[in-house]
Amino acid sequence: MQSWLSSMRSKPATWLLHIALGTIVLGACVTHFFGVQGEIHLRADKAETLTVNPFNRTHSLSLFLWDFQVVYDASDNPVDFVSDLRLLDRGKSQSANDKSQITVDEGTVQMNKPLKYHGFRFCQSDYDSDLQGVVFSYNYDPWGIGITYAGYALLLLGMLVFFFQRHSRFRALLNQSVFRQHSGLYAVSAVVLIIVLAVIMTRVVTPKPPLEPVLQTPLLGIHVSVIMLSYTLFAIMMVNGILGIYAVIAQKKATGLRKEKLSTFNFQLSTVSQILLYPAVFCLAAGIFIGAVWANLSWGRYWGWDPKETWALITLLVYALLLHWPWIKKYSAVSRQHSDILYHVLCVVAFLFVLFTYFGVSYLLGGLHSYA
Repeated sequence: MQSWLSSMRSKPATWLLHIALGTIVLGACVTHFFGVQGEIHLRADKAETLTVNPFNRTHSLSLFLWDFQVVYDASDNPVDFVSDLRLLDRGKSQSANDKSQITVDEGTVQMNKPLKYHGFRFCQSDYDSDLQGVVFSYNYDPWGIGITYAGYALLLLGMLVFFFQRHSRFRALLNQSVFRQHSGLYAVSAVVLIIVLAVIMTRVVTPKPPLEPVLQTPLLGIHVSVIMLSYTLFAIMMVNGILGIYAVIAQKKATGLRKEKLSTFNFQLSTVSQILLYPAVFCLAAGIFIGAVWANLSWGRYWGWDPKETWALITLLVYALLLHWPWIKKYSAVSRQHSDILYHVLCVVAFLFVLFTYFGVSYLLGGLHSYA
């Protein structure tokens, strides 16, 4: 117990990250077991009643589609869907026959702007060709979403604090003499990285118009930019891995000074890859959770096991395993000589998951992200 308390004091950000992940999982469980999700189809000439029964407290809500419009830009491309609703709220009661005080209210649903009403959330899903009917996805989850968002906030805080945490492997790697001695090389690498990102932002992150209404949000640029930054860092690690494998193989055949230089080169590559791993994983995690917030605004749920979402999570877990490399090396039978080449091999193999997530899912599995 004392060692745990000491660890929490010396590494608060590390513990905060794990607490955040636990909070996110808790929120997902609350949503799964206690939240209510579904779709409702409204026609302009007919009201529909939605009834949920959380914890044996019936909440009945009648909805009437008052007006629906498709908003176009100057080029007649649809940029938004706007639904005006009238709501007849019968409130919460112990039974469906209990006549509570009825209230009448109004609300508007737009793309990426769900209607929030007494625990309900309504999002645009589809509309009828005659513009007289609309399909809404809805959820009633006043607890799970709040817990999950609290986990996101803790995760963001933990990632920011982590880089300033004194007793961390990241700071230890930065303080190594090999990194300080070659700071000029890494400065050049940083410039190259910025140029690569600028090209990505110009050609990939900024899609060509017209955009689908669901993409008409600032979250698009933030979500894609952060994830592409992580992919770029993973690509650098992959290149380091290939060079490191070559250095290890060549080192076995070399002798004298060349053998020593190859050993130093391999150590430098490994150090840089381990340093880049932390911001890369954090950016990927942040990008995924920004996408989850966006999905919650657009579709009424922050996770749907879409192929792109699923494989992004798998990629995150693969690289999270590499974050625990010191523990793996410590509690395994891998020798120092073999651990060097194994780490480089894992960096190369892990990047295959990035490639499949980015290209393979779009061309082979499709899904909601098939446009990406």
